[in-house]
Amino acid sequence: MATDKQIAANRANALRSTGPKTAAGRAKSSRNALRHGLSLPTEMDADELAKFHALEAALAGDRADEDRQRTVAEMARAQFELLRVRKIRAAMLAAADLEGGDPKALQRLLALDRYERYAHTKRRRAWEG
Repeated sequence: MATDKQIAANRANALRSTGPKTAAGRAKSSRNALRHGLSLPTEMDADELAKFHALEAALAGDRADEDRQRTVAEMARAQFELLRVRKIRAAMLAAADLEGGDPKALQRLLALDRYERYAHTKRRRAWEG
């Protein structure tokens, strides 16, 4: 249990922690989640959608019941997420100057691992489910 003194200190700190104050700071922080777009839902164009449905049909087979269809759809979605992460990683690798020793470029590449692991986990859980 926090003491009254700790509660007062926490409230005083919270008053100072209100985020960026300047227009430039707010503009920069508003773009924090837009580095690569992987946290956004997947949007497929017509060609990708056709490939998705073809993969779904190939995995499900001819006589798939409703549960099998749902599982296959989850697996196909996870596979497309995985391909999306790999495509973005390839583009970032092509654009990055890794020999120049830019640590931020390396950090951004390493951050993609989280999205790749998540796609692998979704695919595995769909398979086991």
